[in-house]
Amino acid sequence: MLSEIISKIKDNVVIIKNPDGGSGTGIVLDARGIIVTNSHVIAHCQEVGIRTSAGEAFLGRVLSADNTVDYAFIVCRDIKQSTFPVLSERQDILEGEDVVAIGHPYGYDFTVTKGIISAAHRDIKGVNFIQTDVPINPGNSGGPLLDARGEILGINTMFIINAQNLAFAVPIHYVIKAYRDLPPEHLWEEGSFCSSCGRMNEKDTKYCKYCGDDIQTDMNNNIIYEDTGICIKCDHRNPRDVLYCTKCGSDLVISELTKKKLTKKKDDIAPDMVLTCSECGHENKGKKFCTKCGAKLSPSHTSK
Repeated sequence: MLSEIISKIKDNVVIIKNPDGGSGTGIVLDARGIIVTNSHVIAHCQEVGIRTSAGEAFLGRVLSADNTVDYAFIVCRDIKQSTFPVLSERQDILEGEDVVAIGHPYGYDFTVTKGIISAAHRDIKGVNFIQTDVPINPGNSGGPLLDARGEILGINTMFIINAQNLAFAVPIHYVIKAYRDLPPEHLWEEGSFCSSCGRMNEKDTKYCKYCGDDIQTDMNNNIIYEDTGICIKCDHRNPRDVLYCTKCGSDLVISELTKKKLTKKKDDIAPDMVLTCSECGHENKGKKFCTKCGAKLSPSHTSK
């Protein structure tokens, strides 16, 4: 039963990277690419990096946040999912119930831990959290707390340092209310997010109309752009199988592993490919080196 629950939701659990190098967990909620996480995971950013269980990397935009309760919403249109988790609206959560958490503690991606609800209602500074004994560590923040039916009861948010499995989750009813009240869709791509109050303003707003604070824009950062195909110079979205921006020609921020794969792909010689040696003119089929003079062959010298 537990394995079935995990398999149903694993693809919806993503890794979130922020520009300061920190990371956390998020959950894809619907086909629009809406992701919920903790507000402290997005670290007051306008944009964050997203990585799926399949290893795909994307860029997400922050839509709203509640810094008191500690939840935030991100949109990532590029993520394609066909099934989505159920946000539980149960009112009968009981102490002793089995619960499961999924997250990325200390960089150990997609780790599952299990425990019970220790207290269904724990008031901390006016917020009604769910207390559990599920092992939670840095990187679990923003991940789902699931009940035995695989429904999301809460969003894991914090733990007490030096305590024995004393963890807390934001009850999902806070999230459901905010989820139904997201900013208008026309602001999702172009609006200006205010990290001070967590609300979205119209495009190119300098001062937040809700709290009056300056709206800070993110500096381009290699950590969140890595392997997204987005050019840090001109913001053009490129295919993921190129090394240079197809619009301005700048180097794309790509991990060394991906760069090796793309370079290898570029230099691969198919078995039926006929290459002309630039040194002696001999034609070779499916070879990396000329069979006549030994010179290295290049795919750019394909015979017509």
